[in-house]
Amino acid sequence: MVKSKLIELLRGFSPKEWRAFSAFLHSPYFNRNEQLTRFGEWLATRAPTFAEVGRTSAWKALFGDAPFDDRSLNHLMSQLLELAEGFIGQERYRADKVAARLYTLDGLSRRGLDKHYRFIADGLNDELAQSPLRDAAHFYHVYRLHDLERAHFDRQGHRRLHDSAQMAADSLDGFYLTEKLKYTCAMLNSQAVTTAPFHLHWLEEIRRALDQQTFQGEAPGIAIYFRILRLLTRDPADDDFQQLKRLLDLNTGRFEKTEMTTLYEYALNYCIRQIRKVREEYVQEALTLYQNGVETGILLTAEGRLSPWHFKNIIKLALRLRQFDWTEQFIREKNALLDEEFKTDALHYNLAELFFYTRRYDEALIHLNKVEFTDVHYNLGAKEMLAKIYYETDETEALESLLIAFDTYLRRNKIISEDVRGSYRNFTQLLRQIMQAPVARYGELKQRIENTRLLTAKNWLLEQVER
Repeated sequence: MVKSKLIELLRGFSPKEWRAFSAFLHSPYFNRNEQLTRFGEWLATRAPTFAEVGRTSAWKALFGDAPFDDRSLNHLMSQLLELAEGFIGQERYRADKVAARLYTLDGLSRRGLDKHYRFIADGLNDELAQSPLRDAAHFYHVYRLHDLERAHFDRQGHRRLHDSAQMAADSLDGFYLTEKLKYTCAMLNSQAVTTAPFHLHWLEEIRRALDQQTFQGEAPGIAIYFRILRLLTRDPADDDFQQLKRLLDLNTGRFEKTEMTTLYEYALNYCIRQIRKVREEYVQEALTLYQNGVETGILLTAEGRLSPWHFKNIIKLALRLRQFDWTEQFIREKNALLDEEFKTDALHYNLAELFFYTRRYDEALIHLNKVEFTDVHYNLGAKEMLAKIYYETDETEALESLLIAFDTYLRRNKIISEDVRGSYRNFTQLLRQIMQAPVARYGELKQRIENTRLLTAKNWLLEQVER
């Protein structure tokens, strides 16, 4: 029973949700079966672990010493699952205050209750107009309201076209084009890393239409996603990147936080692609985006946490710009924003990287020894850094032993993706070749490094053959 769909669903209920679900089960509007109410209450006393919840114990709690009937219990479990799923839907409906009022307006209009309808419609119209949000959901709500207004006007027997029809059509354009461009960008972005066979319908037609006009006012999502579309389909697209940055600054607060985070990440991904093409000006662009994203909270989770990968990327960018004092301050202050499980490794790994960059190798080794390697990527990064330190300090024997162990680790660890594995294996192979090759062959090695597609620490390797 503990592996059933019912228990799987109930296991995710919070204490607050259990209290609401209890009220739901006791409401005759939703449930009139007292057995289901008792069943739900019995399960609530065993949540969230549901220890010792079995089919026979459940039957005994509901029916006492009556003979066990597997079919009847299955039926009750199915009914309670249906009620629990209905409860989840009801909670989402109650949470969406706009959607609830739209359904109420539809019902009032169909009953001919014009005064009731008008009071709610006018209030909702004012609320939507005053809302700072201008995302796709906002335009959908405005479209639905004005579509209801048009239908209500028709029911009153008027024979002229009401202005709500124009407003509904305009809002529908805002909703559709924002969503269409959003999904188009998402599919194009996915195609860069997968072979997913997406079909991008109407892309050229929409692109041509938007090339001829701007939508930066009432529907900023159209202009923003159009610039992102250009970033994904043109290279370089520097003017579009600058326009995207301006639009993001102008429209802070006009999108829900999760969507704003996604918009920032599109801009960051463009910077990263340009950095890989050795366009150094984009190192500062990326760092500035990251700094703004952290300070405004856009790149933080709902709980105010910073991803350890964002944390690591910010530090790499700042080190590349040789902003060493700022980097150390950032590591020590912003480490508190990480989830508890990442704090220790992130602190010591990134301090080690800082000290490596500033050639304080002894201090770097001290911090590397404190990394607990709870994450495979910290483990890989630490081994790479240790190899670079041994090379820089002419610890040849230690480096040889490390490279052998590193290759073994890469070969045996099944968690590492093939691309990541390839990047580090190429690093160990090329570093060996640099160690063994005469200086006369450094030009050939430089070409090989530059032409290697999957390669970590490429810039550092190039530095070694250019000295």
